[in-house]
Amino acid sequence: MSSRILLKVHRTELVEKNSRFIGIGCISQSLIEFKHHKEALEKEFSDANHLTFAYRILDSDSQSLSMQTRFSDDGEPSGTAGKPILMHLEGNDLINVTLFVVRYFGGIKLGAGGLVKAYGNTARQLIQEAEWGPFVVYREQWLSIPYSEQNRMEYLTKKYRVEIIDRQFSEHVLFLVKLSTDDWQAFSEAMPTSWTLVKSL
Repeated sequence: MSSRILLKVHRTELVEKNSRFIGIGCISQSLIEFKHHKEALEKEFSDANHLTFAYRILDSDSQSLSMQTRFSDDGEPSGTAGKPILMHLEGNDLINVTLFVVRYFGGIKLGAGGLVKAYGNTARQLIQEAEWGPFVVYREQWLSIPYSEQNRMEYLTKKYRVEIIDRQFSEHVLFLVKLSTDDWQAFSEAMPTSWTLVKSL
C-alpha cells in the first residue's frame, strides 16, 4: 500500500451506548500545525469529556525522513483511545495527519474493550469517508547549465514535471529545480553531460 495524505479536513460521528464520538481528521505537516489544530479543538469542544488523538508526521528536517508518531488517551484508560486510532493510521500508511476523536460521555460505561472498539471504529469510519491523495517526496537541486542550452532545459522541465524555483546568472545559468524523487532518475538520465549538479550556493 502506498503512503497517502489527507486532502482536506473531514469530520464524522459515531454513537455508542449514548456516548458521542466525533472524529476530526486534520492535515498536519509539522508539529506546529498539530498544536494549532489541538488548541482550536480544545476551545471548540471545551465541554467534551475527552479529546483523544494520534498523529503521524514526517519530519522534513531530517535527512532520513523520520516519522514522528504520538497518541493520547486524554483520561481514558491507558491504551483504549489513542492507540487504536494510531493503529488505523499506521495500517493505512497515512502520513502528515492527525486524527482527533472527541467523546461526550453518555452515562453508560463501555469498558476497556468497548472503548477500543468505539475509538477504532470512529477512526476507521473517518478514514473511509475522507479524501486522500498520494504522498510524494520532492527533491530540490541546483543545476549549472550553459547559456546555449536553456531551451533544452525548458523542454526537459515540462517533460519531467520539474518546477523551476529560482535561477541565477553568472558564467553559466544556475537553476534551482524541484521534482519528485520518482521523476528524478529519468530527468537526471536525460540531462546532457554539459550540465552539472551544484551542492549549494
